[in-house]
Amino acid sequence: MKLKNNILNSLLAVAFLIMIFQAGCAITTVKETPLPTETEEVAKPVPIPPTEAVEKPVTLTPMEVGVNLSEITDPNQIPDFKDDYDKTSLLYAIDNSRKYFEKVEPYPESFESIGFTPEKQIDTLSLFRDGYVSSKSPQELTDFIAKNFRVFQVTGKENGGEVNFTGYGFPVSDKNVTHSTSLAYDWKNDWKTSVYFGAIGLPATPMRSMATGEDFFPLGGLAFAVVETGKSFFTLTHDSRSTTKTADRAEIFLGIGEEALQKAENFNTNGKLFYLLKR
Repeated sequence: MKLKNNILNSLLAVAFLIMIFQAGCAITTVKETPLPTETEEVAKPVPIPPTEAVEKPVTLTPMEVGVNLSEITDPNQIPDFKDDYDKTSLLYAIDNSRKYFEKVEPYPESFESIGFTPEKQIDTLSLFRDGYVSSKSPQELTDFIAKNFRVFQVTGKENGGEVNFTGYGFPVSDKNVTHSTSLAYDWKNDWKTSVYFGAIGLPATPMRSMATGEDFFPLGGLAFAVVETGKSFFTLTHDSRSTTKTADRAEIFLGIGEEALQKAENFNTNGKLFYLLKR
């Protein structure tokens, strides 16, 4: 009897051990991931490559209400001052502007507030004239202007800087044309000098005199035009016309006579317009 009990106890012990072994095999051990310590680097997300930058159009902001000029403060943004027309006509036009500023009294306060006073305009024209005559290349002239002058760009259409340039002229018989006898003559005819007097009360110079709105740009001021035809030239605001009553228009005087009228008819282009003022 005692032997049977021992055998039974042995069998029960073996059965219990088998149960424990099977239960241990069924348990799934999950390894816990430890938190990083302060000295360990936390994994960073992979950065997303930036998308290609889209260039935004530059918007020029007028300096004063009613003044469509924005000063260029970055020297790299000023144009190359290459003049494509004859020197003599520009010097003559400059001298006429100087005469105008010597006699003008009232001048729009909006322009004077940013420095365009008659006295400053005279200084501008005198200094520019000297530098223009002495410069031996467009690059030398550009460097001279960058050093000695403030450069303002006309904000133009929707403040984008675009200006529409057209030409104008007059037939010899026009009521606005004044005639005088010249000392020069040939054996057949006396030469008649035909002159058009602009808004400054002095003769306009072909290609060097320009008409703009008096409320938008300084009358008598020295300007520089860069047009889409590939030409660039200095011109002066000597006139104001009914067709230039917006800030995005300028008319270049092209002279008197049939040839001038034909040139004016074909002159229509967009471009940029700049004004200079002595520092």
